[in-house]
Amino acid sequence: MKFLIGLIAALLMGWAWHGPLGHGEALVFALETQARAQVASAGIPGVTVSLGHHPLSRAATLSGTANDFQRNGLGGQPGLTDLVQGVEGISSVRWADTPGKGFTLPLLAETLILVTLAYLIGLGAAWLLWGRKRREGFA
Repeated sequence: MKFLIGLIAALLMGWAWHGPLGHGEALVFALETQARAQVASAGIPGVTVSLGHHPLSRAATLSGTANDFQRNGLGGQPGLTDLVQGVEGISSVRWADTPGKGFTLPLLAETLILVTLAYLIGLGAAWLLWGRKRREGFA
């Protein structure tokens, strides 16, 4: 029971960080700003980038008119897809006109998974350090 209470408390803190405190929205906004700067640096007019807002996600969607070379690059020349993928924190990049949306994990789910993993690692470390019964002798 104590285990579940601790896990629920940790998950509630993760949810509060993501939602009501606004850190999830701030992260997506910052990533979107960086991705837009990368697209603007390429100098290709009419191409826009957006990240998921309903639900929040780190998946970028590019839209606009660009040929295959501009989209994917060639050899050592990065394309728009590579430039946006290079932004630290972007999980995936796709073009709006390509078929199939694919699966995108919402940012809240990522947050709750990481909080659960951290909680379990901390619980395991505490058990290893303080939870085991010690032997009284060498027998």
